[in-house]
Amino acid sequence: MRLEIKSKKYLKVMKRLTKQENAISYLIASGYSEKEIASKLFIAESTVHTHARNIRRKIHARSAVDVARFYILANPKMFFIATMFLVIQLFTVFVNQDGQEKRFRRLSRNGRRARKELTI
Repeated sequence: MRLEIKSKKYLKVMKRLTKQENAISYLIASGYSEKEIASKLFIAESTVHTHARNIRRKIHARSAVDVARFYILANPKMFFIATMFLVIQLFTVFVNQDGQEKRFRRLSRNGRRARKELTI
């Protein structure tokens, strides 16, 4: 897996990662668990955990979510769908500027039955 990193900032940080750490960070960003990564790369789970900890330390991330965010921002073409979801989420936040969210009233058991009868 070869990356085309556009930003110098990301390129500088990615150079700090070893080949194995780069592969593991890609799989973390793709949504694999440490157990799945270990079986995919034929290494121990503890090794994956150690690499993941080193990755987080090198890119100053707190969790796997931060690792995924870093990877997506480093190369958005690889994660086009995830990038689109982020754009949609940001759009919904800015559209709902007044901060009021729609809240649904929880219906009692009788209310649910009454609603079903009305829709049938």
